[in-house]
Amino acid sequence: MSAPGIGKESHISLPDFGSVAKLPKPIKALVYLIMLSVLTVAGIGALMATIAVIGQLTGAFDVFSFFG
Repeated sequence: MSAPGIGKESHISLPDFGSVAKLPKPIKALVYLIMLSVLTVAGIGALMATIAVIGQLTGAFDVFSFFG
């Protein structure tokens, strides 16, 4: 007896660059723009988290005062 879902392939998968390269140019451009925007948001989030951690460690500002 096994748990359901073990050994099954997931239905959601990210496309690889080879399959994106086969798309028409306008759709390929949209895919690359979406990927760039996701990476940009992730980078800005990481930068803000770094600033918050450094601010907490140095005492420059209190992060928890924003939530109170």
